[in-house]
Amino acid sequence: MRAEIRTLEECSPPLRWRRLAPPRTMTGNERRLMNPNRGIIKRGERYADMFISRFCYPLLGRVWNPYSWLLERRFEVAQARLSPAGWPRGLPPLRLLLITDIHAGIFLRPETLGRIVIELMQLKPDLVVIGGDLVTGHVSEVSQILDMLAPLTKAPLGAWFCFGNHDYFGGDPEELRKNLSSIGIRTLRNDSTVIRHGAGSFVLGGIDDRVMGRPDWKRLLAKHGPPDLLMAHNPDQFYEAEKLAIPLTLSGHTHGGQIRLPNGPAIIRQSRYCLDEGLYSFGKSQLVVSRGLGSVFLPIRWGADAEAVMIEVVPPAEPRPDGRTSNSQSDRIR
Repeated sequence: MRAEIRTLEECSPPLRWRRLAPPRTMTGNERRLMNPNRGIIKRGERYADMFISRFCYPLLGRVWNPYSWLLERRFEVAQARLSPAGWPRGLPPLRLLLITDIHAGIFLRPETLGRIVIELMQLKPDLVVIGGDLVTGHVSEVSQILDMLAPLTKAPLGAWFCFGNHDYFGGDPEELRKNLSSIGIRTLRNDSTVIRHGAGSFVLGGIDDRVMGRPDWKRLLAKHGPPDLLMAHNPDQFYEAEKLAIPLTLSGHTHGGQIRLPNGPAIIRQSRYCLDEGLYSFGKSQLVVSRGLGSVFLPIRWGADAEAVMIEVVPPAEPRPDGRTSNSQSDRIR
């Protein structure tokens, strides 16, 4: 009997959903004693990560690689509905899909990513943001997943990428940009663009990575001024964005800690300002920090399942004559 051949679409697992808690209001004074963005300990951790990612795990992965198995069973979609102050009025709701920290490489089987991407695109996002750390140890790792990423470009407003720290670990980042461009994914590095949406438009920007890149805020603002929507891999760039009155920033980098104690804090913390995962607000600006999809250092997540974030962005409610506000949009995203 001829074996049945199943397509990626037929093999795609049903998505698991959860709703994010309302934005946590920050004071701007939250600090951790150790700065995860610099220092001797962080530098040692970074070089150990680079060495293990590039030279050790490619050997281990031939005999032991549980992560993709775990990803297929525990991946979920977090959802949120946001109305950032300063978001352009008159725009229709924007369905925005945030995928970050994919970490192509030894832990991630391309077929697993392909099935997840197909399921996510059935949610019909208007815009897709890939928030950095596309690869783990070398830019060449993207070649194995390019075909799996291609469906993301079917979003009407396109698929967009900004650089994360791992995207600088090995090879020429320009090679990564060119490979993504070949399938229609565009990169913004200290740059911005105007995107038409409905009868209006908004400005999308991307700032370079805070740790390994060269963020240039002046260059980012040169074309169109402060963007309405900012891609910033490291959430610690949020306060700089708030000073520029950027309404909404999208980040990853933290993995939500990747391993968390039951009902407890993250064990490994990557944000100096305690911006570990979920939604945050400061002043009139809002931040989304995704746990991301991939894994580094250890092929496991615990208490911080991999995710993508589906966000509905709507303009702030219009004031009514009686002083109240009204917004007729439904709270459901799906």
